[in-house]
Amino acid sequence: MYRYPKTEKGKESLNKIITASLDLISEKGFLNTSISDITNKAGVAYGLFYFYFKSKHDILDELIRKFNTDMRYYLKVNTMGIQNRIEMEKEGLAKFLEWMSQNKKYYKVFVEAQVHRPEMYIWHFTKLAERYKIGLKEAMDRGEIVKVDPELLAYVLIGIGEMIGRRYILWTNQGLNKKQYNDLAILIENMLRPK
Repeated sequence: MYRYPKTEKGKESLNKIITASLDLISEKGFLNTSISDITNKAGVAYGLFYFYFKSKHDILDELIRKFNTDMRYYLKVNTMGIQNRIEMEKEGLAKFLEWMSQNKKYYKVFVEAQVHRPEMYIWHFTKLAERYKIGLKEAMDRGEIVKVDPELLAYVLIGIGEMIGRRYILWTNQGLNKKQYNDLAILIENMLRPK
């Protein structure tokens, strides 16, 4: 972001631009969304976009940062207090799928970033894995989960969530049924249980 607002009115205008960008890019795609589309939908002056952002790529970067922060916060709040790491992973995966289901617009924008802002797409996963591997390593040290490379395990678990989410939420909008959730929990437990 080029500038941060200092007034409540500025924060409101910025929020309108971000919300309009999220709606339009998720609906029409990055290339088919213009800055005038965004400012018209947001109900703000065209030049105001450039007060906060240098380009359309800037707003895409901001949406990915917001996506990353919001998702990590949601997972943290919803797994807080779970002491056993395997149980935390099972619940965390279920909560990730829940978050994805509730935030499909973000996820559609995220898929756009893979093509139009690959460095932000990579940043997102790197940021997730950096924090994730710390918790996994601590659980390994306590003997709660299998001892393997914590970064590798972080990416394996992230990959599972990504593909399950795409298949059952983004591609078909059906979600997992109860048996599939149970099967997924069994797979996670068998993979993570100390040998």
